[in-house]
Formats: sequence, C-alpha cells, structure tokens
Amino acid sequence: MAFDEEQLTEEESARRHHWRRIRTSVTLLVLVGVVIGAAWYSWDNVVSEDEPVATGTDNQPCALGAPTEAPAPADVQVNVYNATDRNGLASAVARQVRDRGFVVVDVDNDPLSRDITGTAEVRSGPDAQVAAELVATLVAGAVYVPDERTEATIDLVLGDAFEALADPAAPPAEPAADLPACGAAP
Repeated sequence: MAFDEEQLTEEESARRHHWRRIRTSVTLLVLVGVVIGAAWYSWDNVVSEDEPVATGTDNQPCALGAPTEAPAPADVQVNVYNATDRNGLASAVARQVRDRGFVVVDVDNDPLSRDITGTAEVRSGPDAQVAAELVATLVAGAVYVPDERTEATIDLVLGDAFEALADPAAPPAEPAADLPACGAAP
C-alpha cells in the first residue's frame, strides 16, 4: 500500500506544480495588461492631438504687452508667492503690493514649487489676463503663465532674479524678447 500512497503523492505534487505554473502565467499576463493600460492612459492624457500649440493660452510662459483697459489696483486680488529660498521675501513684497493699492489675498511659498530663474511669473485664468498684465507691471521682466483657474485672483510668484518691485513712476518695462506675445499665433 505504501507504493500507491507514494504514487498518489507524486501525482498530487505534479498536479499542484502544474496549477502553480498556470497561476503564475495568468498573474504575469494580468500585470503586463495593467502596465500597458496605465501607459496608454498616461500617454493619452499627456499627449493629445487636439491640444493647441504654444500660444500663451496653454500654460506656456508668454510676454505681456502694456495693459489696456486695466482695472484699478483696488479691484485686483493678488496672491504673492515666493519661489526662492529667501525667507520672508513674499511677506515683504506683499506689503509693498498692498501699499500700491492691490488687494493681497494670500502670502506663501509657491504652491506649484516651480523653479523660477527669472524675476517673476504672473499666473491667472484667461478671464483675468488684463488684470494680470497690470500685476506684471510691478516686476520688470515678469512673464505671464496662463492656467485653468476660474476665479479672478492673480498669482505673483517671485523668482530667483527678483530684486525689487518696479518704480511706479518709471514707464512700463518692455516685454521679454525671447517669449511669444500672449495670444499670438505660433
């Protein structure tokens, strides 16, 4: 009888080994499918054929012109953010922005944690671009970066090259020459 039990155990062991190999193969196929699906989903969301090219309306920096029909500073809500490693920079600049008549809503480090090597970025939704142009006159060399927000707040994000606010008596600075004009065709 011992021979039959050994044979049964060997057959059972072989059967278990066979099913273990099938289970491993199915698991690997499912994992490969998940990875391919995730890659396809990511690629489809990052690169899309119907996205516009850089025109200043797709979150690409662009140079602002002189503000036309600008609102009064008291009608513009500004967030002042620090994208540098200088402590207290946003607070000091926010006081100056407030002294120039703007409504300062928030003072903090840059919530996007971007490296800004220039003087400043001015971010707003498309409906607040005219107010953003006014805010951009506060910092020489500031670039406009449109985003998808719907509220009318403007972000003034101070960069590494920031030294001081522009002199309010000085004429507005010229737009950055290396950036496309906001709203211009590519």
